[in-house]
Amino acid sequence: MNNEKIKLELTEDKKAKLFAVLAPYKWSVVLLVILAMAASSINLIIPQLIASAIDAFTTNSFDAGRVATQFLMAAGGIFIFTLLQGVLQTFTAERVAHDLREKIVNKLSIQSFSFIQKANPSRLLTNLTSDMYSVKVFVAQAFVAIISSLFIIVGVTVLMIMINWKLALAVLGIVPIIGTAFFIVFRKARVIFKKSREVIDVLNKVINESILGAALIRVLNSQQPENQKFLEKNLESRRLGLSIVRLFSVLVPSIMFISNLAVVVILALGGHYVVMDTLTIGNFAAFN
Repeated sequence: MNNEKIKLELTEDKKAKLFAVLAPYKWSVVLLVILAMAASSINLIIPQLIASAIDAFTTNSFDAGRVATQFLMAAGGIFIFTLLQGVLQTFTAERVAHDLREKIVNKLSIQSFSFIQKANPSRLLTNLTSDMYSVKVFVAQAFVAIISSLFIIVGVTVLMIMINWKLALAVLGIVPIIGTAFFIVFRKARVIFKKSREVIDVLNKVINESILGAALIRVLNSQQPENQKFLEKNLESRRLGLSIVRLFSVLVPSIMFISNLAVVVILALGGHYVVMDTLTIGNFAAFN
């Protein structure tokens, strides 16, 4: 296999979507999604249980034993599904990272030294370390979190509309504002994350060269230039990291403020509906 063909394959692999990496593990991923949706479904039931318990108490038909049994069953179901999900997440993530490392190492082991130098050893080191960690985090947390979050959003929306569509529409009107804030911040953060990855590649290159050429550096008495080279890239990495922190330090308080506005809308409008006897106290509590 010549170098041009290998470079083409590496380019195609780089452009491949991350979801395609999970294709050989589709059954594990499907089971993860099922477990996550099962736990999320029980979480969606809990507000209904609270509403039923409060309404039963206000009508003097409260059964403490039945309510306790329902909550214990819900808590037990969440615990079991979450435990199984965590175990399967860890197993799948480690399996994906292991197989990817094996593929990369096996492909690199048959290449010539000149190809390794042209492919940038620092970037290859990043692929085998931080990129593998990113894949593990995606499999173990991000992928399932995305699916379960979408399921919860749809489920909560349906439940709120079923309880009181007027109050639900007032609350859902805040969702586009939150979505816009996330879009603006993550669009800016994406550029910074890309630059940060490039800086990490250069840092790996500097560290690698310093280790391999340690003896030559001492002979030429060039410790200071090497230290300066590392310091410049290290400071740049810190600067990019602080930029990301600043973005999220603005995002989190903004989202909290908007969420508090939603709570104010629920308290004001929901309280009005309770007074007007068009919303029960239990359903009002479920909205909160």
